[in-house]
Amino acid sequence: MEFKTSLGHTIFKQKYASHSKETWDEKSAKVVDWVCGSMKGTKNNLMAKSDRDQLTQYVSEFKFMPGGRYLWYAGKDSRFFNNCYLLKFEEDSREEWSSLSQRAMSCLMTGGGIGVDVSLCRPSNRPLRSTGGLSSGPLPLLDTLNEIGRNVMQGGSRRSALYGSMSWQHEDARKFLSAKNWHDMNISGAYNQDGTPMSVADAKRSDFNYRAPLDMMNISLNYDDDWLDNPKSDIFMENCRQAMMTGEPGFSFNFGEKKNETLRNACTEITSEDDSDVCNLGSINLANIETIEELKDVVTLASKFLVCGLIRAHVPYKKVEMVRQKNSRIGLGLMGLHEWLLQRGHKYE
Repeated sequence: MEFKTSLGHTIFKQKYASHSKETWDEKSAKVVDWVCGSMKGTKNNLMAKSDRDQLTQYVSEFKFMPGGRYLWYAGKDSRFFNNCYLLKFEEDSREEWSSLSQRAMSCLMTGGGIGVDVSLCRPSNRPLRSTGGLSSGPLPLLDTLNEIGRNVMQGGSRRSALYGSMSWQHEDARKFLSAKNWHDMNISGAYNQDGTPMSVADAKRSDFNYRAPLDMMNISLNYDDDWLDNPKSDIFMENCRQAMMTGEPGFSFNFGEKKNETLRNACTEITSEDDSDVCNLGSINLANIETIEELKDVVTLASKFLVCGLIRAHVPYKKVEMVRQKNSRIGLGLMGLHEWLLQRGHKYE
């Protein structure tokens, strides 16, 4: 099937085609077989041939779109089909700083994004009894992950996707709010053409790749039930003012039985309280689906596809496999809603 736009065709050829001659129909068949069929190195089909054939047609017709990691790894020896990994700073220790950095790098090297909550990291300037000196707090830890993300380019081209958060009650929360105020950070010895001191924001506008604090990472403060019980706290209004000024930090709300689900990635298609949880994604393209009966069939086969992906996918380290087996999350999204409405004469709103 042909792409609707030249941009879609270009992205496929540059990012996902296995070779210059591969067509979308060929990629559709390959990804379904790689995930659900008798791919190299496996003994059994995970889905009946009739279902695989129908699913291949749905992918070819852009009615079901597997996540980009599926398209990238179809036909490759590695099978890192998962899109994003959720990480939690689990204890305040040197060992956990090292472990979290290692987990983050392992996940990013598969092409997946990461989201991390560093609320358990001790505040800055606390005495360190075992080694002496003062603690650095969570912001340098996030800076470390930011630089790992900058330098890990999966496949030599895929930019890392990172998200970082901490509790609104953390003693460093107000420092976190202003961590990306690049307009207040002057570069020593650098000046604009008009003679004014050059800020990091000025340099970033001039060169998008100029290194700035947390520039690879989306950030948010986590709000919970305790925040609801503290109406006099002004940190939320400060968060709002900051977000209106620079766009970040954002807001993460976790209430009631979900209060511990502070882990998410930048796109928030998954939330969890378990370190090393993982998401496994695909989307239904409603714009190309004609009837409710067809929608039911596409949803059924797409769900089976994602379950097969849980079984077949490689993971960056053992704990991801353990958490994946416990939670077995699949994320079947919906796209093409606006186009579906326009086709039927309805306004988007």
